[in-house]
Amino acid sequence: MIKKLMASDDQKLKALLKPEALLNIFILGDIENFGYDHEFIDIWGDYDAEGELRACLLRFERNFLPYSKTDDFDAAGFAEIIQAHENTMISGMPRATEPLEKLIPELSEKSHKSHFCKCENASMMDANGEVIIRSAVEEEVGEIIKLRKQIKEFGERNENEELIAAQLEQGSKRIYYIEQDGKIVSVAESTAENSFSAMIVGVATLAEYRGRGFASTIMKRLCCDLLAEGKTPCLFYDNPVAGKMYRKIGFTDVGDYTLYR
Repeated sequence: MIKKLMASDDQKLKALLKPEALLNIFILGDIENFGYDHEFIDIWGDYDAEGELRACLLRFERNFLPYSKTDDFDAAGFAEIIQAHENTMISGMPRATEPLEKLIPELSEKSHKSHFCKCENASMMDANGEVIIRSAVEEEVGEIIKLRKQIKEFGERNENEELIAAQLEQGSKRIYYIEQDGKIVSVAESTAENSFSAMIVGVATLAEYRGRGFASTIMKRLCCDLLAEGKTPCLFYDNPVAGKMYRKIGFTDVGDYTLYR
């Protein structure tokens, strides 16, 4: 049985998610930061015959994140919810996403396999000491979005400037950047920050400024700052070159993750 979850279901939902807390960083982070009563968030729960919560589905704007302890859940019910929305993106562990592939035919064409990793130790050793790392404020979000649109590896991106600015103000996100020649040329950010972890996303450097250690320097500072606050940095990667850089910083693989976009 699937039903919409409310604040009164919070304890049971967290009991479902916390055994794999890092892999559920987005769901746990969004719940902690925004709760259950925002127009851009919905959370559904799937209950087994005994009334135990066994799976959940989060909607954050156009993004859907399913989670299940096993591959035994009402995938058809989740697929129906997702298909009622347009231009969706889906991400999650294979055991929760692969059953959806069988029910939503176009998903297989959008599948991107990624590695999920975490960092438990980091330092500024070998960082580029000639640059200044700055922390972005709300007024700089537009320029950062413009930079990322120039990164061909990202493909098409539709970023909500107002939401990003609100997350910066709230403290559930931080963006670090490096300027050169009067413009922002390299950037990395955290998102879904919560009391125990944070997801690093949007790591990018303009093509003509690559090879100078800018991205790794920002990443090291971001990881050091998060770890100092007791938050474990996590990220996805599918690019072997990026993976090599992340491992040098101190990231280790946790598991596989699938994104459909």
